[in-house]
Amino acid sequence: MGFKLSIVCPDKVLYENDEVDFVALPGRLGVFGVLKKHTPLLSALKKGKISVKAKGQEKEFEIGAGFVEVLPEGITVLINS
Repeated sequence: MGFKLSIVCPDKVLYENDEVDFVALPGRLGVFGVLKKHTPLLSALKKGKISVKAKGQEKEFEIGAGFVEVLPEGITVLINS
């Protein structure tokens, strides 16, 4: 079983999945990955790609700047576009 990921912009939820295995995010200082049971963190994100692996499939999302919050119950990505 994976963890929950939500990617949200001001007007809608772009992606939501409870079975994510891995997420790669474009942090301000470089790309970083998150697995289940990652240490909680809050980070700024720069324009780039989010890669999501869930149930053996990979998806990519092109994003503008934003923020990510990683908590034990899941990850929330807040983006402006």
